Amino acid sequence: MFDEGHELLVEGIAMERRCAQDAAEVLDRIARFVALHPGGDGEFVHLEVAAAFRWTVSFAQNRIAFAVALATRLPATFAALRAGEIDEYKARRIMTATEVLSDELIARVEAEIVGMAGEWNAGQLNNRLRRAVARADPVAAAARAAAKTEARRVIHENLDDGAGLLEIQGDVERTRLAYGRVRAIATHIKTTGGSDGRTLDQITSDVALDCLAGKEFQNATVHVWLTLPGTTALGVDNTPGFLAGYGTIPAQRALKLATQTDATWQRVVTDPVTGHAIDVGRNTYSPPAALRDHLRVSYPTCTGPGCVRPAHQCDQDHVVPFPQGPTNNENLRPACRPHHRAKTHGGWQIEHLEGGRGLTWTTRHGFRFTHQPDPIADPEPIPF
Repeated sequence: MFDEGHELLVEGIAMERRCAQDAAEVLDRIARFVALHPGGDGEFVHLEVAAAFRWTVSFAQNRIAFAVALATRLPATFAALRAGEIDEYKARRIMTATEVLSDELIARVEAEIVGMAGEWNAGQLNNRLRRAVARADPVAAAARAAAKTEARRVIHENLDDGAGLLEIQGDVERTRLAYGRVRAIATHIKTTGGSDGRTLDQITSDVALDCLAGKEFQNATVHVWLTLPGTTALGVDNTPGFLAGYGTIPAQRALKLATQTDATWQRVVTDPVTGHAIDVGRNTYSPPAALRDHLRVSYPTCTGPGCVRPAHQCDQDHVVPFPQGPTNNENLRPACRPHHRAKTHGGWQIEHLEGGRGLTWTTRHGFRFTHQPDPIADPEPIPF
């Protein structure tokens, strides 16, 4: 028998589903309206849509492009939105990720992604989309990555009450490395008594601005986990690499990252049949316990429901609490601090699935979620 908390969330989920269905109907009307105006009068369609909906012109143009793409190129995604199986954000992410593909390859990616997209949160969907697009057309994925690199920039926005926002867009391997160094410096300041009452996020912001304003810090050691398939390293093919905490990156960028001298990377060997990690090698980095290394690579993210926090930012949680449960590969799984605390103090429960790798989480109000770790490399196809 479920409690009141469970019923309230079930009602909210049903309302969210109806919102997605209503949004799909609005987009359908917009796409059909645009289709009524082929040729010369299509120039003013977005102006009328903007006026009718009380939208800005730029928002209307964006909305029209979304509606037309769903109606003409993404039938499976549109159908899932109509059924309330995915929300608008997920539909838009699928559209954006597949823009570089032909209609035939879009259909292949939709067949792989859409059926399960409703079970994933945004972070999980994004990770799987990157991999699916890279598999469908590695050349197009690399071209898109190159275009993103060309579009790198720094943006400053004035916020209210004397605040400002500084954004840096660049290659993910460099932005993650930069963020890791700033965070490492901030953590050192926090743990050595130099915080002066500031939170870790406040210190991180101060450190980043200090660095850019000219204040010097010693280089912080950052550990980059990179899965580089042997076939790519040998130049046999262009199988994408996998950057822990982000996902698939083009082979050329993985090779470049692997040869950098200003960052430490660690070789990960994967089983060609399953794609799961079978060994964590060491080159220049002296890691902590080998067990921690192995778990961080085998389980790249927190095992909590839908959580994509990188494993190196998580606790190693005992599935069966210590000392009843052992500290070993079978009983330890990464869990971010909030999910760890939910299990320890919040009435959540976890248990192993048959076979040992997967887990089932049960929330306080009876919602059950299964976590199966994704392979960190694409399994090789079985030859016929």
